Amino acid sequence: MRMPYWASALALAALCAAAPPGKVALPSGGSVSYSSAGSQTRLEIRAKGGRKYEVRVERDATVAPDTSPDQVQVVAEIAGKTLILTDGYPSIPLGMQYCQAGEEQFLRVITLAGGRASETLHLKLASCRDNLELADPGFEWNREADSLRIHWLAGPEKKGASEERTIHIGSSGKPD
Repeated sequence: MRMPYWASALALAALCAAAPPGKVALPSGGSVSYSSAGSQTRLEIRAKGGRKYEVRVERDATVAPDTSPDQVQVVAEIAGKTLILTDGYPSIPLGMQYCQAGEEQFLRVITLAGGRASETLHLKLASCRDNLELADPGFEWNREADSLRIHWLAGPEKKGASEERTIHIGSSGKPD
C-alpha cells in the first residue's frame, strides 16, 4: 500500500523529532545519558559498578520547552559522591534576529547520596538572553582542593562586569 507524500513526510519528521538521548562518559567508567522531559532535562547516571541514578533538572524561560541539550560536558567527578556538569541549549530567539544562534549554558552539581541523585547547585554560566559571558577558560577544576573556579567576562551578579566565583565541594559531596 502506497502512502501519500504528505503522510510519508509526516512519518519521517516524527522519526527525526524523536531523537535518542545523548550520552557522555564519566572518568570513572560510568556514563550520563540526557534527554528532554518537558521543561526539564532528564539525567540518567550509570555508575561504573552498575548502580543507576535519575534526576530531572530545571531550565529557565530562556530555553524552549521540550528542547534537549545540545551538549553536556563532565567538568569533574568525585567518584561515588558528586558530578559537576554543564549543559547547553539553543536560546529562545527574540525579535530582530537577536539570539537566533545564541546559547544558554548551566552548571549543575549533582550529589549522589543515600542511593539517590539530587541537584545541589544550579548556576547559569552563559546566556545570550541574559548577557552572561564566560572568560576563556571559563572554569577550572582543582582536584586537590575539590573546588571549581568560574570566571565571567560579564557575570550574573555584577551585570556587564567581570566576576569570579569559587565553589568548594564539601566532604558530603555538596557545595559548601
